[in-house]
Amino acid sequence: MDLNLIVGGPQGGGIETAGMLAVRALAMHGLEVFADREYHSNIKGKHSYSHIRASYRPINSIKYPVDFVGALDIETIATHYKDLGPGGVLIHDASLLDKPLTKLPPMEKKRLERLKAELEREKIGNTVKELDEWLEKNGRTVLPFPFLGMITEKAKLASPMIEKAMNTAMTTALLRGAGMPLDTILEAIDSLFMEKAEARELNRAVAAAVSDGFDEIAGTKGIGKKGTVGKGPARGKRMLVAGNDAVAIGKLIGGLRLQTYYPITPAADESFVIEQHSNLFGPEGEIVGSPIVIQAEDEISAICMAIGGALTGARAATCTSGPGFSLMVEGIGWAGINEVPVVITYYQRGGPSTGLPTRHSQSDLLFAINSGHGEFQRIVLASGSHEETLDDAVKCMDYAERYQVPVIHLLDKGIANCVTTINPPTLRRIDRGKRILKGVLEYRRFAFDSDPVSPRAFLGEELMWYTGDEHDESGHISEDPENRRRMYEKRMSKMEKILKEAPDGDKAVLFGDDNFEDLLVTWGVTTGAAVDALPELQAAGSKLAVLQVRMIEPFPVDIVSKYVSKAKRVIGLEANYIGQLAELIGWKTGVKVKNRILKYTGRLITQDEVVSAYMRIKGGEERVVLTGGE
Repeated sequence: MDLNLIVGGPQGGGIETAGMLAVRALAMHGLEVFADREYHSNIKGKHSYSHIRASYRPINSIKYPVDFVGALDIETIATHYKDLGPGGVLIHDASLLDKPLTKLPPMEKKRLERLKAELEREKIGNTVKELDEWLEKNGRTVLPFPFLGMITEKAKLASPMIEKAMNTAMTTALLRGAGMPLDTILEAIDSLFMEKAEARELNRAVAAAVSDGFDEIAGTKGIGKKGTVGKGPARGKRMLVAGNDAVAIGKLIGGLRLQTYYPITPAADESFVIEQHSNLFGPEGEIVGSPIVIQAEDEISAICMAIGGALTGARAATCTSGPGFSLMVEGIGWAGINEVPVVITYYQRGGPSTGLPTRHSQSDLLFAINSGHGEFQRIVLASGSHEETLDDAVKCMDYAERYQVPVIHLLDKGIANCVTTINPPTLRRIDRGKRILKGVLEYRRFAFDSDPVSPRAFLGEELMWYTGDEHDESGHISEDPENRRRMYEKRMSKMEKILKEAPDGDKAVLFGDDNFEDLLVTWGVTTGAAVDALPELQAAGSKLAVLQVRMIEPFPVDIVSKYVSKAKRVIGLEANYIGQLAELIGWKTGVKVKNRILKYTGRLITQDEVVSAYMRIKGGEERVVLTGGE
């Protein structure tokens, strides 16, 4: 079973709530879920939607075409009618039937021009009713629901109250269309509105009314009876998280004591989650303290506060996106020269400048590993799934203190805002790194030794000096060339130590048979689409594997070289223009990644796009640019 549905409407019209209700219901039904939330950067009015996928097997991507589209407004109908596959179902309010399709003030001019051309080319007509008829002729099913009258009659609710819950009405119709029982939908409503009794009762009444009238409208077309979504297998406890949630949970498990941030999309939600939790737990489940969360006046202050906290011995982190990271760069350089263990969670979004503030991108990889003037060692770890993201949030803090370097946890908007089901995490012991021995006569913070990681004392424990200048072992400013050489090599030699000690699974992961001919190389959330497409491509006869590169800096040359050098054809798969990972592989390994599959529209790479693009590469194309999604 592989169910794909879209629910959309005007931003500010409860679309996020509608999506979360559907996701919760599907998860409570025992299914694996992956949902992408697409929204504009304005506050209200523009088209927003959730693309939700559910299956009995683990999934980490979305896929087209879809089985259901639930439209709360005409723009959703006009935008997504082409996304319906054969046998797909469109559900909308019956009051829209006589409305024109092309009088849509919120729609951008160029998009509206494309819509008019599409309608004219297909000879569809200009009203919703004419589009419905065209869809029915082309193997789709349309269900126009008289939501207002139906709910008024069956639930005895007034119109203003119904308007508040129209998103629930639409979601109920979608889920009932997929064959889900009302009891599960009501259970999801109870969970979603757990602390809002009045809203809970209103939405329960609306859902019950729509479900009660569903068979009268949909029954004659067989919708809701065929292709029933059966209950998934028992899986034990599961968590439903967005990537922001996963990072926040991981940081709390990892002993975070100080989180600083300046609000920016899509990073800020992480700090909001941490603010909601007042307790930190030890490995035995005991309460060991509380995190402090500070909203700074800007990103420069945020990184500097986090650095200050780290110097005192607090596990400290900050979070940001591209524009904010740009402002943090000088502070990160200061952390680099002073070997400060600070974590920066970096969520990529569409750039440059403000760019596409609410859209997806993987265009900051090279910036993350090269940001800052001069040379200093850092760790850049890129997560590819929500479960990995949670685990890596703990590892990043461990790595920071173990090697006394700034650590950049490189994520993307796809991870941040997509919602999925994961296994609950386990508590674990944390690694505070190399500490000083008590009773040291003369403490030298940057002591030269065979180990480039010097014993660390927290501020207040010993006498020490920190400066942005080059310094000697004690921290005093020094321009002596011999000291400069030794101190420079001390910091940079951490690269070999990290690569030697880090587990291979933190560096790169191979999916598929080791006896491959073609190799798809990817990273971040795009890994999910590649791995989900792998069985389909292998079943079609392709000897293909997927290599996910996780540690971007220091770059794991040995393990990546081992795989790319044995492939007959290496294909880069990324959400940026030049193929930044592919460029990095060429630079570090000498293997030129000739073939590339790229997407830079701000939308996720989907499973079906990976399949079709790979077949085009096999057909002789070198560079395939993907454009799917709205």
